Amino acid sequence: MKKLLLLFVTATMLFSCNTSTKTETTEAIKFDTIVKIHDGAFAFCGASAALPTGKKIVVQGVVYDEGCAICPVLSGPSLSSLAMRGVSGTYGKFNVNDNFQTPDGTANTVWSLFWYYDTTTTIPQFNPSTKEWELMTPFNRSFVINLDSPSTSESNMFAMPGIIFDTTSTGIVLAKVYGPLNEAAVPLRKAIPVVNGMTSVTAAKVGFPFPVGTPIPVAEYSKELQKNKH
Repeated sequence: MKKLLLLFVTATMLFSCNTSTKTETTEAIKFDTIVKIHDGAFAFCGASAALPTGKKIVVQGVVYDEGCAICPVLSGPSLSSLAMRGVSGTYGKFNVNDNFQTPDGTANTVWSLFWYYDTTTTIPQFNPSTKEWELMTPFNRSFVINLDSPSTSESNMFAMPGIIFDTTSTGIVLAKVYGPLNEAAVPLRKAIPVVNGMTSVTAAKVGFPFPVGTPIPVAEYSKELQKNKH
């Protein structure tokens, strides 16, 4: 649990584009009331792809094209964001703060949440070679966003609603998760679109369309964030 929290705080600091001092940023994260530990079933989408649904999704007041990712359902501690809310063209209204455990309060749905893993961990992933869901070790990779191609675009599925729809013959539970295409997972309180040239991180296989991930902010991304504040 401590390792999970430490990793999330570190990642949030790395992704933060706040122009305040390091001390101010650290304190803001340490006492951030929107980050909350979730315990129970959740979808892990970090190694998944997404496909456009042809519909729109509103995330924190911003409209995006909607994508659907098929993600394995795990159980245990994960991290959630109470700031996430919106309207999915497929799922409908969702609000983590109002329905913290699952999107509709039942066991038929799950939130897609942040989960810690390392090189000793195996999780269910879709194997493109066998066309089956199998236990494999996830590996992070980075890529430069180019919105002209689905494989170099990205999708954000953090704290998004999912509907459980299948269980494989090997017992892997799967959910369809709906989230925005080409939107950054951080900052948590504001929806920010990605642009060409950003570097994104994902555990999805090379060639997967709209890999689930988030950009690593650089100087130009910081300028974009500041512009969107006004």
